[in-house]
Amino acid sequence: MKISIIIPSRERASYLGASIQTVLDIDDPNIELIVADNASVDGTDQVVAGFDDPRLIYLPSHARVSMRENFNRSVLASTGDYVIVFGDDDAILPGQFPYLRRLLEEHRPDGVSWFKATYGWPIEGFGDKTGGIRFYRDDCFGAPHPYDPKDYLDNLLRCELAQLNPTPNTYHGCVSRAYFETHKPSDGVLFDSTIPDVNFQYRSIYNGGLFLHLRHPFTINGYSPASTGGAHSNPKEGSEGDKIGKSFAAENKADPYDDIIDHALTIQLVFFSTLETMRTRGGFDTPAPDYALWYNYALNAARSKPAEAERINKILADYAEHTGTQAQLLTARAMPVRSKRTLAERWARVQSQFQSFRLSAELDGVNTVHSAARVMDAVLGDDYGAILDGGETKNGAWSKAKRRSKSFKRQL
Repeated sequence: MKISIIIPSRERASYLGASIQTVLDIDDPNIELIVADNASVDGTDQVVAGFDDPRLIYLPSHARVSMRENFNRSVLASTGDYVIVFGDDDAILPGQFPYLRRLLEEHRPDGVSWFKATYGWPIEGFGDKTGGIRFYRDDCFGAPHPYDPKDYLDNLLRCELAQLNPTPNTYHGCVSRAYFETHKPSDGVLFDSTIPDVNFQYRSIYNGGLFLHLRHPFTINGYSPASTGGAHSNPKEGSEGDKIGKSFAAENKADPYDDIIDHALTIQLVFFSTLETMRTRGGFDTPAPDYALWYNYALNAARSKPAEAERINKILADYAEHTGTQAQLLTARAMPVRSKRTLAERWARVQSQFQSFRLSAELDGVNTVHSAARVMDAVLGDDYGAILDGGETKNGAWSKAKRRSKSFKRQL
């Protein structure tokens, strides 16, 4: 079985090398690593050329394309039976990868989702909780859990996004080529809206399938000043995040598969517009979402970006008129503001923090996502294999991990 690992990249040469190294540290000849370079001019090609490994494939783009198209072309260019995608400031855990392969070969699922750890690159002036990695008791050493994403359809329709867990992921997740082929929108098109990972998630919830979820980390989600996600968090005018956001929006406009609703660089409208675009283009007419609940959620975008409130309100009003859902929008405006998290969810988050520990990712004077992956693998050890064999308990594995963690510097 061949497994393709894809790193879409754009102008992040300073981060990319560490991400590549985490993949090439995997002791497995039957993988391929595709670096899909989105017309970078910062020396990304030289970073890739600095590695000598036949498993590494450089896939340049000679013109800037949207994120959707960069994802689409790279998955189409891959040859593996399964495909994993993560970002150019992210990492895979090479020491845990053999257990992922084992589960794929034993179960042949449509895909696998898992818990992803988080790492902030320690860049001067960029946040105060960077350069470390947190281990959560509940999200380490969990046994495989089979699920059908269609079971979460009602949660999606009611905009209960916190309840969409687990659901399939192409980004920090694994999907079979057969599933891609069976459920692709059309020939040559695997994603048909702006945000490919959310597009795939919602499509799989409507289509269903046989998936596995692992409450155990296999990748690290890195974030940095150059992360695209920062562009959706109200960055200051002229900042790096602001520039990335404006470029991102312009590239989407040039893509024939741009969303049918302008998401105005807000997370709330990203989710709403992805759902409506996927439903419209994919013919998922029924069941329809609860528009009052979705409009109520989308209105939070105007509250989070007050400077864009007039524009966002017009976007929603125009869409309500187009779909004949003005009454639902009016109902949504009269509803109370929805909290980001419920009280129960906030309490669960506090409890998970109590049952966790955070370690510095610095090794030998270096602190990158590669050193973070090395620290995680050293602490996790090979106990997940014993879990799968039935020779170790989750509690026992966690106790061993805590003992191994004492060899590393703690962070608050």
